[in-house]
Formats: sequence, structure tokens, C-alpha cells
Amino acid sequence: MYKSIPTDIKKYTLSPALHKLHKKGLEKSDFGMDSSNELIDGGFGLYSSADLKSRLGPVKTEYYRIGLIRKGTITFDIGLETFHPVRNSVVFGFPGQVFSLYDKSDDFFCYYMLFKEEFIAPSLLLQSNRKKFPFLTYSGVPSFQLTEADAGEAEKFILKINDEIKNRKNDTSDAIRLYIQLILIFASRNYTSNSSAQAEASENAQNIFTRFVKLVSEHFLKLHKVSDYAELLHVSPDYLNRIIKAQSGKKAHELIDEMILIEAKAHLLHSQLSIAEIAYKLEFSDPSHFNKFFRKLAGCTPLKYRSKSE
Repeated sequence: MYKSIPTDIKKYTLSPALHKLHKKGLEKSDFGMDSSNELIDGGFGLYSSADLKSRLGPVKTEYYRIGLIRKGTITFDIGLETFHPVRNSVVFGFPGQVFSLYDKSDDFFCYYMLFKEEFIAPSLLLQSNRKKFPFLTYSGVPSFQLTEADAGEAEKFILKINDEIKNRKNDTSDAIRLYIQLILIFASRNYTSNSSAQAEASENAQNIFTRFVKLVSEHFLKLHKVSDYAELLHVSPDYLNRIIKAQSGKKAHELIDEMILIEAKAHLLHSQLSIAEIAYKLEFSDPSHFNKFFRKLAGCTPLKYRSKSE
């Protein structure tokens, strides 16, 4: 009966209500929309890390993110990948990703913007040039460092966007879209010369591992077997298992299970589905199998995990 249920994990769309997801509401800041749930044209928000929650997620987001780190450190997860951006790092996200943020240092400061596909669409920016911005795809590297000079230029564009928000002229949205395009162009220039980004093009063990975890993040709801990913990577399952074990200390199927666990936790935190409904949603044969799976990986039952978070 549950397999026909259309309800999915809660997907956070960009709306005034989203402000409570990432802001504590305890501090006041006059930058961007730090202290306001307003959105430009209902589809764009600009923020600083003032009043940012110390932990966020896992959540599934249905909007774009661009962040620029100016001070301190933080950790964030996208699917199975973990990143530790530092000063001058840019961080990107796009709709459909499962995202977590935590371990923010006391001196951490960044700017970030959130926007809908519909907001950027009038510029035809992403539609016509998506291949130019691989950091906005599952196969790309979503966080990397800019040069000091380019990070300074990106900050100037962000401050220009802040000025547009404060002045609110008739063409404010058009101006914001142009500044976003400039930020993406500066990021693209740095991305192609960044050694971590170039590493994905080299055919070696690290590259196969990186491609594997990205594929798992993209396809784990449908593809559950190691052989499925071996086929996508054009290697044998045995070879893929050896690579994953050497790179992570874990077997390939364990990483697939970890991604399923992340999705299960997000369901438990952000949906009203029952435990049984979640089990069938994640294509377990029955709720008892899901309970055993969750207890083995998380150390507690799904029900206890949900009650702890309430």
C-alpha cells in the first residue's frame, strides 16, 4: 500500500519561510536579507554568516547556492562528499542535492546567496552555458579556492548586489543577474586552473573513487548494486571494490548504504512519513528490514533517531 504514496522527503524551496532554516533569529545585521525573510522578485536572497546556525541539515534543497568564504573555516557535506573550505573558497550548490553544514569556527565569516532557477532564467545564463560551469553539476567539484585578487573582485560584486538591494531601483533584478554571471565567470576561470578540479580528468584510482561517490550521490535512490556503478564507470565490480577499499577503507556497498542512510535521516527529520512509509519509499522490502539497516548503521532505531531530534 505504501509504494503508491506520492509524498517525498521534504524539499526546501526558496521562500520567506526558509529564513528560519539557516538563521537563528538572535542577532541583527543590516547586510542583505540577514534580518529579513524578504526575497527579491520572490527568488533571490543575499546573506552573510551573521546569525548563521551552527549546524544545518541534512536537507534537500531546491535552489542554487553560491558562497564566498572570507575568514575562518567550516565543514559541509554534499551527498557522500565532505569539504572544508577556507579563505577565498567558493562553494556552489544546485537543486536536488542533500546538503549539511557544521563545525563552523568562531571566526568564520562568509557571504552567500540563494536563488531560484526562475530568477536566473531571464539571463539564459545556466541554460546556454551550463557546460562552462561544471561546479554546478554532479560530476564537478563544488568547492575550490579563488586567487586572492579574484576573491576580492567577487566580494566587490557581492557588495554591489548589496547596494542594489538597499537602493531598489527598477532594474535591480537585472543588475543582480549580471553580477551573478560575473561571479560565475571568475569562478570558472579559477576552476579550470585549480589542481583539485583538474584531478577529476585524470584516469587514476583517486579519480575513479571521486567519480563513484558523485554517481552514488546522484543515483542512489535507483541504483543499489555495486555492479550498477561499475558499469557506469566502465570497470569491473571487483576492480571498483578494490579501488574504493583502498581509497576509503570501506567497501563500495558500504558507501551506497551510507548515502541511503543520509536520505533516511533527512526523511525522519523533515517529513511526516511514518517509519513504514519511509522504508517503502527507500525501496526496502519491509519496515523490519529498514529498522535493522538503520540500527546497524546509525546505532539506534529510526523511531529513536526521530524522537531525539524533536
